[in-house]
Amino acid sequence: MNSLPLPSSLTYINHATVLIRLGNVTVLTDPTYASSVGIVAPRMQKPGIPFDELPPIDVILISHNDYDHLHLRTLRRLRRRNQSTVLLPSGDGKYARRAGFTRTVEMEWWDVHREGETCITCVPAKHKSNRHPLQRSKRLCAGYVVERNGVSVYFAGDTGYGGHFSEIGGRFSLTAALLPIGAYKPHNWFRETHLNPQTAIKAFIDLGATMLVPVHWGTFKISDEPLREPPVLLLQEAQRAGVSDRVRVLQNGGKMELTKNLG
Repeated sequence: MNSLPLPSSLTYINHATVLIRLGNVTVLTDPTYASSVGIVAPRMQKPGIPFDELPPIDVILISHNDYDHLHLRTLRRLRRRNQSTVLLPSGDGKYARRAGFTRTVEMEWWDVHREGETCITCVPAKHKSNRHPLQRSKRLCAGYVVERNGVSVYFAGDTGYGGHFSEIGGRFSLTAALLPIGAYKPHNWFRETHLNPQTAIKAFIDLGATMLVPVHWGTFKISDEPLREPPVLLLQEAQRAGVSDRVRVLQNGGKMELTKNLG
């Protein structure tokens, strides 16, 4: 007797950390269980899944090496639980190895990694890492598209608005787009490297994804807008664009089932 396929889902944990389940594969994006970003940006709400309640993680995706996306202490804690495969932009593999991972894959844009039946493509992002200010323009920043059994999830990492969204949308039929919507004020500081609620809707339309799930808001006070403002403005912009029925705002710990693309 053939067993039924396991359901696919995503759960918003906090900031840019999302637990993606595609069948029997678990993927964790930019994991951070930090109490603060540096010394000036404390955590403002608890992670949606307590660390000890995380399932074993098969694949960890790191979009870039900013401290709020690549947190070494969290990586070390994950390594003590199990030996995951860690995908990182080219040049950042040393961080995963420093945390104790032996299965590390450094990727350039459009590189493809296969983990069993799961296909993961590294895709462009418009961002500059701030982990080391002297290397700000020298470190690759990226997103990922994760595909399995007709379900595809795009995790954007950190990115400003640009033509890469149309290019990604032209190459993939996306079930869900995880787009960052926070850290946009002051606008003249962030507009080239971060999305805001308005540009996130533009990016979503360019991508042609079925659903938009906003991330990167409400966890750390790293910019000037109120922590709860981004999803409010996003839903207003989605209403104006006629796509409000395709936007799903998840609170920390919120879960969304994913169904196979029909197109």
